[in-house]
Amino acid sequence: MKDKRLAAVFVWLFSAVCGFCSQDSETMYLFTSFRGDGDGLHLAVSENGLEWTEIEGVFVQPTVGSGLLRDPHILRGPDGTFHLVWTTGWHDKGIGYARSQDLKTWTPPRWLPLMENTPGTRNCWAPETFYDAKRGEFLIVWSSDVEGRFPETVSPDRMNNRTYYVTTKDFQTFSEPKILFDPGFDHIDATLLEHQGRYVLTVKEGDMQQKGIWGPIHQAVADDPRGPYKRLEKPVLTARAEGPTLCRIGDAYVMYIDYYVHGRYGALQTKDFQTWTDISERMKPVRGQRHGTVLPIPRALGQALLAVRLPLPPPPVLPGYHADPHIAVFNGRYYLYPTTDGTEGWAATSFSCMSSEDLVHWQNHGVILRLGVDVRWAERNAWAPAIAFKNGKYYFYISAAQNIGVVTADRPEGPYTDPLGKPLVPKGKYRGQAIDPMVFIDDDGAAYLYWGQGQCYAVKLNEDMISFEESAVQRITPPNYNEGPFVIKRKGIYYLMWSEYDTRDPRYSVAYGTSDSPLGPFKKAAENPILQGRDLVKGAGHHSVVQVPGKDEWYIAYHRFAIPDGSGYKRETCISPMRFNPDGTIQKVDVYEGVRPVRTRLQD
Repeated sequence: MKDKRLAAVFVWLFSAVCGFCSQDSETMYLFTSFRGDGDGLHLAVSENGLEWTEIEGVFVQPTVGSGLLRDPHILRGPDGTFHLVWTTGWHDKGIGYARSQDLKTWTPPRWLPLMENTPGTRNCWAPETFYDAKRGEFLIVWSSDVEGRFPETVSPDRMNNRTYYVTTKDFQTFSEPKILFDPGFDHIDATLLEHQGRYVLTVKEGDMQQKGIWGPIHQAVADDPRGPYKRLEKPVLTARAEGPTLCRIGDAYVMYIDYYVHGRYGALQTKDFQTWTDISERMKPVRGQRHGTVLPIPRALGQALLAVRLPLPPPPVLPGYHADPHIAVFNGRYYLYPTTDGTEGWAATSFSCMSSEDLVHWQNHGVILRLGVDVRWAERNAWAPAIAFKNGKYYFYISAAQNIGVVTADRPEGPYTDPLGKPLVPKGKYRGQAIDPMVFIDDDGAAYLYWGQGQCYAVKLNEDMISFEESAVQRITPPNYNEGPFVIKRKGIYYLMWSEYDTRDPRYSVAYGTSDSPLGPFKKAAENPILQGRDLVKGAGHHSVVQVPGKDEWYIAYHRFAIPDGSGYKRETCISPMRFNPDGTIQKVDVYEGVRPVRTRLQD
């Protein structure tokens, strides 16, 4: 008898999802997603639900809550309006909302404080909307962990989320939040569909990561969208995945899954909701996409999206993968010292040098320093170098195995030797990572060393340029600092510039502050960041700046994700003009403005 009841449920599920998404000549499919930690709304379109074409650009920027846009969900209401909701932060008590008629232009993001008045709320994750046609209202569902609730399932191994909901007719006023589903365990990523008055709820059970236990994908059914829901005994999937979304494709049904640990999307196919087949190899998702939803859209809207074309940014100034570029000018010639990129974990073991007469045409001088050979105290992670000239010598400061060292040469391109035979700043000496050195030489000849990831440090170097007084080290970390400090001086003002967010995050960007001293304190400028990716340009940061000798003309070198298939491990070096306002503030750099040939006065 029990088997017959389960069989009846599966038969009903089969017919229920048949009505969810139909495939015909007037239908295309839309996939919503985000990148990195939550950079904004990305869209992709497909004819068959398996092969996806990315639509260029970020359609909604994350400007509310904690400034993230994750887990974007779009629902088309009965009047044709598209309603977008998303996760705005890891610990927010509300969600983001925007609407659109054409999927291209959206209203300004709005904050919906759904759990603001619920004491103990720790989060609001992965919201979705559902239209209840019988009542003529929308449900917004999401997951929250609320302190003091469901004490029987509190665990040190995972959170204690449940699915909540509110109702609204206009996305202006909302009912009080209530529990939609409590299966007796932590779960997230609820998605809801309806057919013939019955409802299917799909959720992801929470992981116990420290124990290596990964929560399955479950389904539950109800006669009312508000529940109560009865969980089916057999889970759909037990592999480590999240963010399920379902749609009918042809005569089968596809569940799209975010295999977030592996950085890829997958798909499961079924015709009976009992046997699922992994068809991930047939699927061609957009590279790098994260947790989103699939929905059918009218072909006219899909074709209009495919017609969106953004301008191409200028090409990189160096071929191949190079990051963290340090730019300098010596004897009328420009030099670039980058990190060699293109490997997982940034595994470079050497440093190279390029030079140019005009910032456009670059000569590769090859490898100028090898870890484990020219420098004996480190063999890995050759990162983010910097260079300075003083005392008739060139001092090349390097990051190596999370230590900072210094080598010297008589020429900018080397050969370099190690005068210390050990790090200048050893790993673990100061809080944060000992990486990203930069040396600024003031008008009086005094030299200052800056470094640090997580924390920013500064100290005046001794006259020999290879030592300093440890007692003189100062921590000068500005707000939102992550890494990559760089200092310039213009008209008596010292500018400390740095990178914010992680270098793998598409939001990676450059901010700055000013001071009347090279050691600060530095006051962060009101208008920040001054270097930031947009549209096709992502992850623009870890910069350096050069002044054309004898002119108030400045250029900023930086890296971005390589276009089109880049990432935080595949970056390319670019140069753009950097300009100042009359009051000395820095104008926002246009990452779509490349550099034209610029010669120094020494060459003229």
